[in-house]
Amino acid sequence: MAANIGHRYDGYAQSTGPEGMTGSVGVMTAVALGLTVLVVLTLVAGCALLPAGVGTSATVTSDLPYATTTSIAPTTTSSLPPATVTTAPPATTTTKTVAIPKEGKEYAILPTDDKVVALTFDAAYDPEPLNGILAALKAGNAKGTFFLTGEFVRDFPDSVRAIRAAGHAIGNHSWSHPDFVNENQEEIRSQLRRTAAALEELGVADPRPLFRFPYGSRNARTLEVVAAEGYLSYFWTIDTLDWKEDRTSEQVRASVLDRLRPGAIVLMHVGSRQTESVLPQLLEDLADRGYKTIGLREALEAYGT
Repeated sequence: MAANIGHRYDGYAQSTGPEGMTGSVGVMTAVALGLTVLVVLTLVAGCALLPAGVGTSATVTSDLPYATTTSIAPTTTSSLPPATVTTAPPATTTTKTVAIPKEGKEYAILPTDDKVVALTFDAAYDPEPLNGILAALKAGNAKGTFFLTGEFVRDFPDSVRAIRAAGHAIGNHSWSHPDFVNENQEEIRSQLRRTAAALEELGVADPRPLFRFPYGSRNARTLEVVAAEGYLSYFWTIDTLDWKEDRTSEQVRASVLDRLRPGAIVLMHVGSRQTESVLPQLLEDLADRGYKTIGLREALEAYGT
């Protein structure tokens, strides 16, 4: 067949008769076939130049990068450090985990022979003397512990913030200062939880395990209930009776100094003007006798069992 095709190409110009016509057709057929092959080769070459998805489903591999294609993962990582956000910790912080027995536990004095004294201030009303008390503690580089009722927290939030900002420990003193001995279990729990929630709203850390019974009134049942809520009971070694209107500042001072002993827990009140007045002198007296003040959270860390 190859010879015939060649012959037709060679005799194309010379073929004039019927036989020559046949040769011409053969030549034309050969030319047509050649053109067809050329077109097919051109199309194949053209397809190789087309990007994927344009007139073809073929996958195109190119050494050139895509000009505008960017892949962004849902979560991006960066070698740059994140922006620094500083959050000031609350002044009162939760102490170490304390194992509280089911029947409860109470401190009326700190279990130590160190010459330390815990000055505690109950607050249920009248925040007016607080600024003077805080100023005296700051001037004497002294620490105190403040037991607050929920109603005090609600009514005097700025006072609570001032205690917190000064770095003093804050404990729970019930919501409305009822006698817990006369309250049922549900009400006692409500009193504790409402106060803790009110403190949390002001940015004060969980007051547990610091708790003082209103009026110091408690029994085996109430000790067990507060223990189940995560609280220790803090009674006192010395009661200054500074809440009495006829109590003088000198009597408040004498009540502390006369009964002072290592680990003493002193009961005072935020609403006492006598305490506000005598506290600067009392702090000097304590220092002169070699005593240091200690917050109850710090004491629990140092001496708690």
